[in-house]
Amino acid sequence: MKRCIVAAICMLAASQAHAEPIWVQVRQSQVRSQPKFYAQSLGPVRYGERLEKLSEDGGWVKVQLAAKQGYLPLSAVSQDQIVLSSAELLKVRADSAEVVLAGKGFSKEVEQRYRSEASGSRYDLVDYVEQSSRVSPAEVQQFMKQGGLGK
Repeated sequence: MKRCIVAAICMLAASQAHAEPIWVQVRQSQVRSQPKFYAQSLGPVRYGERLEKLSEDGGWVKVQLAAKQGYLPLSAVSQDQIVLSSAELLKVRADSAEVVLAGKGFSKEVEQRYRSEASGSRYDLVDYVEQSSRVSPAEVQQFMKQGGLGK
């Protein structure tokens, strides 16, 4: 029994030794129990948060989240450290618009520039959809179960 425990601890330590740091580059994402968008959420991660990358499979990355391991879309993370303060920004030699865009977000200035360059675009409809289309993870799971999806 003691050998099994020691072996498990050694395997865990070895897997952690191969972990590499990655950072969340989207405003918020859910760590999933499986590499599927509809899999159960293990918890949220936010922009700039540091995680340990355990492995990569297709468009998904396996990460360590507290005591759990789960999956994030590869597009939600970056191998480059996300800079959150202006003091750190000076070290990487990027302007604020580049940092915002790299983080998949828009500052008010960047959004205004896009609105002025694409004057025919209906940003009011985008705002409406963002405000009105909140669906809980439980509702998604129920919809999938009723429709026989995700098997």
